[in-house]
Amino acid sequence: MGEINNTVCDYLGLPGYYADFWNGTVFRGKRKINIWQLQRHDREYYKPKNKKGKTGNVRRDVQMYCKGKKDVLLGVEVMATLDYTIPVKVMDYNVQELQRQIKDIRQRNQEEKKDKAGVYLYGFRKTDKLLPVHTIGLYCGEESYDGPQGIMDMMDVEDMGKDIRNLLKDYRVKIYNLKDLEEENYETSLREIIAIFKRSKDREAMKKYYLEHKERFRELDEISIDTMGVLIGKRRLKLFPQEEGGLDMCKAFEDERAEGERIGHEKGAFAILSSLVKEGILKLEDAAKRMNMSEELFRNKMQELQ
Repeated sequence: MGEINNTVCDYLGLPGYYADFWNGTVFRGKRKINIWQLQRHDREYYKPKNKKGKTGNVRRDVQMYCKGKKDVLLGVEVMATLDYTIPVKVMDYNVQELQRQIKDIRQRNQEEKKDKAGVYLYGFRKTDKLLPVHTIGLYCGEESYDGPQGIMDMMDVEDMGKDIRNLLKDYRVKIYNLKDLEEENYETSLREIIAIFKRSKDREAMKKYYLEHKERFRELDEISIDTMGVLIGKRRLKLFPQEEGGLDMCKAFEDERAEGERIGHEKGAFAILSSLVKEGILKLEDAAKRMNMSEELFRNKMQELQ
């Protein structure tokens, strides 16, 4: 997972923003989901051995339990780059979630010592029910997602006979482009994030939107600013005018950029000095002093680079 994926997932992982995302994206601004209905439902699923013989778990990007008259699990898979396997990936995640539920039900039934009649042979009774799970995709690229939105789109069925083709069942996954979402449908900072992302290629349009809505921008919290910066490139935030009072978006990201540059310079200087020490050109004691480090710390960092 890259920086964009991690940042967007962290942002949507907050119930208030998650509710607004579903209301604005799926329900086009209608308030169908409230924050109090949502609860984080992070899950990892077992991943079988790959060609290299390695195993591990896979984690959903964002998934929440939504309480209502009928409860449901709502998931979002975030794409920072084009992934044309996303329909299969989403289907696999959903199936693994249902398999996890079956396992939990079997365990619960065993603990309750239910009757082991024929209908209960596999630990799952006819009356047992699974919690529905629905997952959508969110593509955060600057272009539009142009790939398959269903399993059938990925299959070669063009010349297949009608009778055989009718036997095949599709599995559709709705995939939304971040740049195509309508910011007016959102109530939280998603409105500003989407609006600026859509205008990030147009310097004047981005500044104009900011100036027209600067009171809302002043109220953005840290995670919203960080998410916006990662999506559009933090250097572009310098386009926003400095404002007294409220939240100074420019200063926040300039400080972060300066800190990143400082760390980068320090790493470069250390690499050069450690190389001189290894070649016997410079004493370790002198190199450590130039980096304001103890000899022991300098030596340990040299070993880490080896």
